[in-house]
Amino acid sequence: MTYSTLAAPIEAVYIHIPFCVKKCNYCDFLSFSHGTSTTDAMEQYISALIAEMTLATAQYQVQARTIFIGGGTPSVLPEPLMEILLKAIRQYFVSDYLQEYTVELNPGTITERKLQLMKQYGVNRLSIGVQSDNAEQLQLLGRIHTFAEAQEAVQLARAVGFDNINLDFMYGIPGQTVEAWADTLTNAMALKPQHLSLYQLKIEENTVLNQWLEDGRIEEFDDETALAMYRTAQTLLEREGYHQYEISNYAKAGHESLHNQVYWRTDHYLGLGLGACSWVRPNRWNNHFAMTDYLQSIAQGTLPAQESERLTVQEQMEETVFMALRMNQGLSKALFQARFGCSVESIFADAIQTCKANGWLTEAEDCYLLTEEGRVLGNLVFMEFIQEES
Repeated sequence: MTYSTLAAPIEAVYIHIPFCVKKCNYCDFLSFSHGTSTTDAMEQYISALIAEMTLATAQYQVQARTIFIGGGTPSVLPEPLMEILLKAIRQYFVSDYLQEYTVELNPGTITERKLQLMKQYGVNRLSIGVQSDNAEQLQLLGRIHTFAEAQEAVQLARAVGFDNINLDFMYGIPGQTVEAWADTLTNAMALKPQHLSLYQLKIEENTVLNQWLEDGRIEEFDDETALAMYRTAQTLLEREGYHQYEISNYAKAGHESLHNQVYWRTDHYLGLGLGACSWVRPNRWNNHFAMTDYLQSIAQGTLPAQESERLTVQEQMEETVFMALRMNQGLSKALFQARFGCSVESIFADAIQTCKANGWLTEAEDCYLLTEEGRVLGNLVFMEFIQEES
């Protein structure tokens, strides 16, 4: 399955590494625990991933402005395999055009040599999954590290020369209080990251936490307490110079995630690796989710696309609106006009009027922005812009 190339090159590349030491209790991402992933399996996968790079760059014009290696846990790769992967990425995607190159890390799998390799091959941003500073919460989440190890990882990254670091934390963890969350944020900011991603824990099906919820071992988290945690984060982070630029993301000036903004602006991106998603308007597709199918497709010299959908213009308009509204800079009227050849008001007049009347949306000269209440309600507001196909 292939799609025609664009007049303009694709500027964002996501690369998926599905291996982990241990699958976290909340995780429903496509990943495999280390116990089922031998070094041979990792070698086979990395070889296929590099072959996919060859196939994809022959099919698509790619000029990467941002690269993101996610997972899974990319830092679980043995150092020799990591170097092979980074060398291939440099060959296919690293150029003077590249601005942001991120690798996701787990504090329990970081070594100085791995960090040195990343630095050597052009990585300039790290995203470290910490999730909590509390030992009981980390155990409940199924994390393999302590907060002390996370602190050491940040210090080691800085010693190697990284000066653009994101830390992931979660709130809404069963048993967590607003006061404990405030302490967590204080400890997080003490590490002086340039960026913080703060996500409310969502208990998904087919996870350990969901089974515990059904068994009564844990209770569903209270919405009012979660909202208080969200507002606590806004207050504390703003005070320390972290501005909220998206519902869940905060950054020091100039350190907003370029890669995530590609998703929120619904710009084109290329996903490589098992289950990776790509978007080249009007088509969205996923690679094979089964490892055997993925490897077989690559061995046959074909791109491993499996599930695909062709979005209607209406669906593209809807996604453009509600993804852009996630950002504090809002939905650009000019961007919508340029992309679709019509004004956003001509398509969504009723939704705009409803959201403004409810106090969820405000209008500036060149954009629409969520109000504070609109950001809190999030998905409820976005649903106003979903229209039934005629």
